[in-house]
Amino acid sequence: MKNRILLVIFIFSFIKTNACSCETPKAIVEFVSSEYVFEGKVIAKVYAKDSLSYKVTFDIAKHYKKSDFPKTLEFKFKSEGKYTDEWTSCDWNVNKNEKWLVYAYYWKNKLTFSYYCSNSKPIGKRIISEKEQKILDNGNEFEIDKYTFTNLDGHFTNAKPKVDLDSILRNYRYKNYGEEYNENRVDIVVDIDKNGNLTSANLTSKEHMSFENNEIIDSIYNLNKPKNIEIRKAKTNFEKDILKIVKKLNLWEKTFIQRTKNSVKIRKFLQFYKKPNDIKVYY
Repeated sequence: MKNRILLVIFIFSFIKTNACSCETPKAIVEFVSSEYVFEGKVIAKVYAKDSLSYKVTFDIAKHYKKSDFPKTLEFKFKSEGKYTDEWTSCDWNVNKNEKWLVYAYYWKNKLTFSYYCSNSKPIGKRIISEKEQKILDNGNEFEIDKYTFTNLDGHFTNAKPKVDLDSILRNYRYKNYGEEYNENRVDIVVDIDKNGNLTSANLTSKEHMSFENNEIIDSIYNLNKPKNIEIRKAKTNFEKDILKIVKKLNLWEKTFIQRTKNSVKIRKFLQFYKKPNDIKVYY
């Protein structure tokens, strides 16, 4: 019985820890996508009459991002689970007198900020890291066109080719090439410029996936330069056919940092899977 109880506690703890796990964007990417980036103190916290939401007011001590520099900003959040009986492991809250570093953005025409999946955080009991402080101090001088991003850097729109790739793949269906395509998957890496032009494509390799193989190109924004794509040649018919198709996908939708009109150079990883009567692509 004791072992069962310990198992339940372990499982609950695991779920609580991992239910809201997600990638936090690089601070400079979130800086670009934010309307305001500031340090401030919560000077008021007021619950709605029904207790289902609350508003907090920040007195802003320091603005980092160029803006209209308001002295105070107000945010509305859903109340903690103890008030709504809907507690989840994703709950978080803001309290009066807390000091925060906030990356604020507009969502459905309302200014807000996040805690999970964000660099926003209370800073009363800890300091901002030296690396992040450099980014905050230099964020307004960031030259975005110098960098090629991946989805590990932040949150970007999922751009696709401007042609119907699914219709092209139908010409290479497994039922026509079953004897040739012995493997089930082909991984492709592509580089797309900020205007949506394909600049390079090849088969994904360990060199493309490993951060250890990336060259650090600055010590301020914590961004790296990925290795050139041309690494290895196709060895199988499936790889040869897929690579031939991808290298003809010259025009793509532009990739934007989410919530912005900032298009970027992006490195994308595509997966092609052999199905019983088709080939599916995942971006």
